[in-house]
Amino acid sequence: MWKIIRLFPRLFIAYGFFIFPAIAFKRWTTPEYRYRMVRRAVNLVFPLLRIDLYIAHPEYLKTKEPYFIVSNHHAMLDPYLTIHLFEQPLRFVSKKDVRYFPIFGDATAAIDSIFIERKDIRSQVRAFLKMKESLAKKETRWVMYPEGTRNKQLSQPMLPFKPGSFKYAMDTQTTILPMVAYGFHRPIDTHIHMKRYPVQVDFLPPITPDMYKGKTTQEVADMIQAQMQLRSLPMIEKDKVLTAAISKKR
Repeated sequence: MWKIIRLFPRLFIAYGFFIFPAIAFKRWTTPEYRYRMVRRAVNLVFPLLRIDLYIAHPEYLKTKEPYFIVSNHHAMLDPYLTIHLFEQPLRFVSKKDVRYFPIFGDATAAIDSIFIERKDIRSQVRAFLKMKESLAKKETRWVMYPEGTRNKQLSQPMLPFKPGSFKYAMDTQTTILPMVAYGFHRPIDTHIHMKRYPVQVDFLPPITPDMYKGKTTQEVADMIQAQMQLRSLPMIEKDKVLTAAISKKR
């Protein structure tokens, strides 16, 4: 529990100086400004997580193309790892419950993410139409977790990807960037204690509109899930080596 409690002082500072101004003055500030503020908050807290970050294909972090980013989902804080990685603004599709989380709800709302109620189909349609309009304008990047929920079986296959996750990216001819992350669950898991926590991130080659032309959303979902699953296997093996090396240093 101490590994969580020790985050509180810096979380409150991050909220007071960066997140609260971003959400309180949302009407009078730009999305770019609010994203910078939230990212500064994330980067203020990030060092306390004691993460050793291993990034493969970091060139995708530097481009300005308005990708539709899809990632596997292990930890509640996965979106904030993505914010830490990307300097260019991002928006998320998140479940409505997240909006009411202290600090994190305001941080997610400040960057114009959309919140969906899983049991309310009409609200989902309205929310996704907003995302579709944004994707059509190529105004920013969107991030979605097509598994639909956290996969707590970390070394097991990814959960099936929901085909609806790809519909609006395909409708707007948006390039899809698959991202695979492994190990970010550990820094906030109160049952895991290590001196450092290795976290791996890898990016697959972007899926351009020409590559999914003529395919159904189900075919695209299955294709990307298979590619990401294949890429995750060597990451899991590398994680064993990294964690063993850390254990030897103790």
